[in-house]
Amino acid sequence: MTFLNHKKKNPMKTYIKLICLLMLGILGSSCKKTLDKDPLANPDSANFWKTEGEANKALIACYFKLKEPIFSNGPGQSGNSLYWEALSDNASNTSNYESFDLVMRGEHNSATTGIVSKSFTFGFQGVAYCNYFLANVDRVSVMAESTRNKMKGEALFLRAYFYNDLTQLYGDLPLILKPATLDGDFMKTPRSPKADVVAQILKDLDLAISYLPATAYTDGRAVKGAAIALKTRVLLNNQRYAEAAETAWSLIGDASNPFRLSGNYSGLFFGDQINNKEIMFSVQFKAPDDYHSLDQVIGGRMSVFPTVELRNAYEPGDPRLKMTIFEAGDPWAYNPGGFKQSGSTAEGQIPYTNMAFKKWVNTAINNASGATLSDQHMVKIRYADVLLMYAEAMFESGQGGDIRALKALNDVRARPGVNMPPKAALTRDIIRNERRVELAFEGLRYNDLIRWKIADQVIPSVAYDSKGTKRKFKSFLFPIPLGQMDIMKGVWTQNTGF
Repeated sequence: MTFLNHKKKNPMKTYIKLICLLMLGILGSSCKKTLDKDPLANPDSANFWKTEGEANKALIACYFKLKEPIFSNGPGQSGNSLYWEALSDNASNTSNYESFDLVMRGEHNSATTGIVSKSFTFGFQGVAYCNYFLANVDRVSVMAESTRNKMKGEALFLRAYFYNDLTQLYGDLPLILKPATLDGDFMKTPRSPKADVVAQILKDLDLAISYLPATAYTDGRAVKGAAIALKTRVLLNNQRYAEAAETAWSLIGDASNPFRLSGNYSGLFFGDQINNKEIMFSVQFKAPDDYHSLDQVIGGRMSVFPTVELRNAYEPGDPRLKMTIFEAGDPWAYNPGGFKQSGSTAEGQIPYTNMAFKKWVNTAINNASGATLSDQHMVKIRYADVLLMYAEAMFESGQGGDIRALKALNDVRARPGVNMPPKAALTRDIIRNERRVELAFEGLRYNDLIRWKIADQVIPSVAYDSKGTKRKFKSFLFPIPLGQMDIMKGVWTQNTGF
């Protein structure tokens, strides 16, 4: 996906400012900073929405919010979305980047900035872009109906993606499906129950599934399989297991399913991402114009790093361990003697666990200075996740003895290059641990702990420093940011515990 220049004024800017001021209450610099990066380029809304090309620019804007580091990565950043893993038992974090450390330790509150406030802001800005597109795309008169529907499918997928993240983090939400108007009374918009938000997400995804092409994923644009996978994730998040299993099987059991497991596990994250049949949706980058700092932050700074608990979750002989984690003596570009502190030229110190993350990292470069521009695509959905979600949904819906459920899990274990022995039967522990090691450091573990309703048991058992200081688990939901609550006083109530 190629994003456009971000300099000229455009019709989207008025709408997003209105959303920020009237609905979200994100005042001043936070709106302006985002809008300065706006990818549309037409100055007058009266002259916009005339051609297919203009509609495409507005659709690109819907994708553009995924370029925020909260969702993926970005240039000039000292961290990225992989820091979400440190909120779980898979990783620790020694950086104060975007307040991930505060949430990790359970010290956050409604006034906390960073991910507590930005997840809300950026998520609703993404929703706003999608609403603007969906409300206006029919104004383009000269466009094939199949093209129009495909574009609508992409915007619906993205709106569902943003809303799913938001409702998982914040629970009940204002359900906004149309662009703001100057005479609209957004100050009285209530928070709709999470069940209503989920119902709308699923409605959007059903339409997206009907509109999107049943092709492999290649160019950053959503396809039908990605929408099916996201629908499965949403259903699992809401304990609708039988529906989740049926949804996942609609792809897995389809003879024309274009997705398959890759024979190069590490290549999914660096080196073998182009047209990879396992990747179903990602945020794509291309240096030198569209880049991020992953290799510096993860590979050279090591401020987010594996826990001992993650290391111990791997079965003996599981090659995914060595493809995910650096351990003592492993070949390492920052030290001719391998992964160890003595002689290291890395920007950061080797963490107290004596481990660092290898997954996603270009292991061939020494990037201590940050001079190398990284452009790994940030994978958000892949086929192995669909197979494991299917196995879980079948088990939790009482169908764990179905041979198809066991096969789905064992297919992931048996992928070329991993070749772990098959499991004889499914159990909850087996399914959950397989998700943990297969999807480690992909930003999914925290959501898994939340939806399994075990985060309050697991997280307080994990240390976050060399002294063994244990974390605190504060709540299954983030607080609604204080700025929002101040504006919506008397209309919204704060989440419990804040």
